Amino acid sequence: MKTKAKIKGVKYKPEYTHPRYKVKLETPAGKELIIEFDYSDATGKKGYKPLGVQHDGEDMGVKLSWYSRQVEGMTVSEFLGILAFKVDKKYKVIS
Repeated sequence: MKTKAKIKGVKYKPEYTHPRYKVKLETPAGKELIIEFDYSDATGKKGYKPLGVQHDGEDMGVKLSWYSRQVEGMTVSEFLGILAFKVDKKYKVIS
């Protein structure tokens, strides 16, 4: 499971019902991408969902598909799932 972006920093917030993740990435273009996300288990919408996205200092709201589709070549949920797996592994979280 690889992403084209390099992880530069992470924050894991286990105090929420569904732990939240904040990941700082460097894109292949050398720009900064900061994503805060968590896992949603709402009926019919299970998976990782962005809560906030910043690209090179610009607030993108919760829109991430422009990046995950064009640069990473996968869905938002797949991309965030890979990031969550890496953060869980770093913090030794058992899922």
